[in-house]
Amino acid sequence: MAGELVLLTGGTGFLGYAILIDLLKSGYRVRVAARSQAKIDRVRAASSLRALNPPATQLMFVIVPDMTAPGAYDEAVLGVDFIIHVAAPLHTNSTPPKEQLEEHLVASSVQGSLGILKSANEKAKTVRRIVMTSSTVAIAPTDIYAKGINEHDIVRGPEYRIAIPAPPYDSGLHAYCAGKTAALQASEAFVKDNATHFDLISILPSWILGKDKLAMDTRDMRAGSNGMVLGWLLAGGQKFRAVGNAVLCTDVARAHVRALDPDIKGNQSFLLNTEVKWEDTVQIAKKYFPDAFTSGLFQEGAWQLTLPLRWDSSKVQDVLGINLATYDTILKEVVGQYLELAKREGRRGTEEE
Repeated sequence: MAGELVLLTGGTGFLGYAILIDLLKSGYRVRVAARSQAKIDRVRAASSLRALNPPATQLMFVIVPDMTAPGAYDEAVLGVDFIIHVAAPLHTNSTPPKEQLEEHLVASSVQGSLGILKSANEKAKTVRRIVMTSSTVAIAPTDIYAKGINEHDIVRGPEYRIAIPAPPYDSGLHAYCAGKTAALQASEAFVKDNATHFDLISILPSWILGKDKLAMDTRDMRAGSNGMVLGWLLAGGQKFRAVGNAVLCTDVARAHVRALDPDIKGNQSFLLNTEVKWEDTVQIAKKYFPDAFTSGLFQEGAWQLTLPLRWDSSKVQDVLGINLATYDTILKEVVGQYLELAKREGRRGTEEE
């Protein structure tokens, strides 16, 4: 409810910042946990936040340099009514060597999730609900992503769970999926096995795309989760089969904030996904931005087949009242921002920048 205090982790990132803006617009007071002052300064400088101009009584920051450290959130949780935990290790191009994957992407993910649950349970009796960001990769067999196994005819809902993939891990993606799976199940087990004074809601989005309100230039856009689709358009297609799942960032943010409503039953999960055919990417982009192709910025190329994976997202509309955006809407938003940034830079925004 408006005026209540929410601790938000990961608020300096793509999704977390979108949640921050939604929380502020909804009237909540927000305490953002960030790893450094530099990240706080970047958020404060964002035009969308400056436009809101929230008073110091509504937006506060606290530095938590290492979320896996024992008691990392002990002070941050004091006096809060709700927690939205978005922060988690990411799978990036700088993924550590194979022998370090378990520590960096699995153990740290579990430690971060359990750490904030323990801090809330032991230090902050005011907390009534914790909303955690998970992912559809936490409930999908890793072979779908790692080996391209087609499971088109299997439809899974948000309550579906799988065995936690065991080490050794073949790749950063393999370990990332394992980390998400382990963190989700460890969090649910903690609430089930302990006499917590709060309940838990898990949000499981698929690939998050959409306007990145923290992106300052085209390089920022390509470095984030939007980079996969933008890279295809710039290079002229994809070189691998990609799972046909996506979801709009602002829809995911809205789901996190709606989940705070006391009318929403606790200890449940919500899955957010729009089924996508990546082969439609060029057609959609050309419909809205034909000049990007005639100028030579975007290439049509040869698009490979989408790897189907079906999810049941009906609870999002039925319970949270959110109609998830279509891929048409998602792609229009992503490409529109990219071209706007490229125009502002006065150059084409190609891979060679």
